[in-house]
Amino acid sequence: MEFSGLITKYRAHRPLTEQERAHQLKQKLSLNVEPHYQLSVIKMNSTYLESVDKWFAWKGMISAISLVVIGMCVALFLAMVHLSLTRAPDFHGETDDGTLLIIVGVIMLPLLAGASWLLLRESCAYTHYPMRFNRKTRMVHVFRPNGTVLSVPWEKLFFTLGHMPQWDEWEVRGHVLEPDNQTVLESFALSYVGSLSASDANATLGYSSADDFVRAHWEFVRRYMEDGPQAVTDHVQFCMPVATLRERFTVGVERVFANIATANVVLYWLLFPVCLVISLFRFIAMRTSKIPQWPSEIEATCAIAPGDPYVIEGDATGERIAVFPDAARAAGVGFKAAPGKRTGATAGAGTKSARMACAKKQR
Repeated sequence: MEFSGLITKYRAHRPLTEQERAHQLKQKLSLNVEPHYQLSVIKMNSTYLESVDKWFAWKGMISAISLVVIGMCVALFLAMVHLSLTRAPDFHGETDDGTLLIIVGVIMLPLLAGASWLLLRESCAYTHYPMRFNRKTRMVHVFRPNGTVLSVPWEKLFFTLGHMPQWDEWEVRGHVLEPDNQTVLESFALSYVGSLSASDANATLGYSSADDFVRAHWEFVRRYMEDGPQAVTDHVQFCMPVATLRERFTVGVERVFANIATANVVLYWLLFPVCLVISLFRFIAMRTSKIPQWPSEIEATCAIAPGDPYVIEGDATGERIAVFPDAARAAGVGFKAAPGKRTGATAGAGTKSARMACAKKQR
């Protein structure tokens, strides 16, 4: 439930901090951690990996909060108008109705303006903000919230762990640096946001535990770019079906509930009504938003070779499918086991929301 970068911008035109230097993640350095895709993949092939943004998992929350606030303000104002129109003619208050309505309206205007601004950050915007990692051209393309695209060489990016102290959560950030390699020009985050244990957050220890899903997600992206799709393809069970179509309502519900699928029973049922409300407003946010379109020049550099056995995407429900099934079968390419459970057997137990969690401590 972390929306920095969408509601508030990442700080730019500033020097790298000591914390960022200490937590740097190097493109050529393999980490001893199992890679996790964290339900981020839209499509993957031998040319590029496309993933969703970090706000996608909880999309609908901002719209829910904003529309509830707007609805309460409008309802209160209309109730006061109704009261003033239906009040007894001989009623005399300390303030006349017209003046009271003006005062209340002036007080509510900033609240309405703020809620409307928040609403437009999620609804009537874009369904998602994809990131495309092209291992052939060695370029990273990031779809910004304003509809423009950031394109920067993979090797030129400074990746590090970013900390959100207000929630005590962490993410992997990519910084675009000035030629001096000291000053941050622009930043973006990978798809996963999560907590870290004290030992995992301590850069001086230099290792990651099995529960470090923040670095595990980085390792998934890093291995794709450095080692190719064959290094990570069997980790991906679901591909978010949002590349050319708005997700189905049921898919949105499943994605939201996947966030709490590994919670204990008490917490799960406490969060159940919250997730249900978010799912309803997620549908509104998706239906009022545009599907992002990559510029033609980027699409031209992302051509997929015919018969590429590693081409995967999601069907209408998000289940992984091979675009060239015969080639995939011949090459033995497919989902084999849930991340962290590489048994060679196909995973599929439990509800789809539980299976979509695919790892512990989802967002």
